[in-house]
Amino acid sequence: MPKFNEKIEALLNRLDAAETDEEIGAIGKALLKEDPQSPYGKLAVWEVLGFDESLENLDLLSEALEEMRAVIESREIPTFMDEDRDSQVYCTILMNLAYSLHSADRIEEALEIAGELSNFDDEGYFPGRELQYRCMLDLDMYRAILETLEADPLETVIGEHARAISLMETGAPQKEIRDAIIQAISLAPDTVFFVLGVWEFPEDENCDEDMEEVVLNANYLIDPWSKDDQRLTELCLPTFMLGYFTGRIEDPKEIDTLLQTYDCAGILAEVQESKAKITQMIMSDKDPDEIDAVALGEVSDMLDLMYGDNFV
Repeated sequence: MPKFNEKIEALLNRLDAAETDEEIGAIGKALLKEDPQSPYGKLAVWEVLGFDESLENLDLLSEALEEMRAVIESREIPTFMDEDRDSQVYCTILMNLAYSLHSADRIEEALEIAGELSNFDDEGYFPGRELQYRCMLDLDMYRAILETLEADPLETVIGEHARAISLMETGAPQKEIRDAIIQAISLAPDTVFFVLGVWEFPEDENCDEDMEEVVLNANYLIDPWSKDDQRLTELCLPTFMLGYFTGRIEDPKEIDTLLQTYDCAGILAEVQESKAKITQMIMSDKDPDEIDAVALGEVSDMLDLMYGDNFV
């Protein structure tokens, strides 16, 4: 159990306000000098390590987790995450350890820690669910994914993409798979254009907070969707049609190829009607989210016309 006294509390307050690696590292060392078992100090020291060195020192993070668990488990009354330092540090340790274990290809261990984070963080302040579902995809746990999603109170981009992939892998009806893919895309439409390489990833300096989340999700979805050609095909069809409807795909050659595909499928007239409808919404300055929602509805209708009960 970490010791709390005025000096340690002052150091923790300084740590809360620290902005540079130098400050964080120095305060972390000072905390460990006062209390060699301090999980706050161990986390701070670990956080300023370089990537390779941080992976080599996961024992430090694991020790911090054991100490922090003792703090959390000693409580009788739950606290609000955004108002409690201990809960935030506990989740930060879990998040860093889970992501590091995944980077080290220790997937089963990463899944266990990500699950602990998801169970504690029931409001989704930290991306535990995202990594949990990614680990389950890595381990081909498709039925377990579907069962976990049924019990999960929160909806996430990664979770819904994991649902769509899991439905494919467990032989669900094609209409159900199609609807699941549309639902997954609807939560973050830009994400799939990065997943499929239609768009290049932006430089860090060009990323705002929203784009950072899109890029993070895309990075976690690239490998699962790229596992085989069938998955890619099933994601490409709605993505490229959405791109055509909303103007996200602008290359004339790509558009010509799409139109030839729709013509061969016998739905070109219907596609052009949908395109005109969405274009009118864009020209009328409708809300982008509303445009995407209507466009995805049109995509769903076109795919039903195109394939009926067979997706490809």
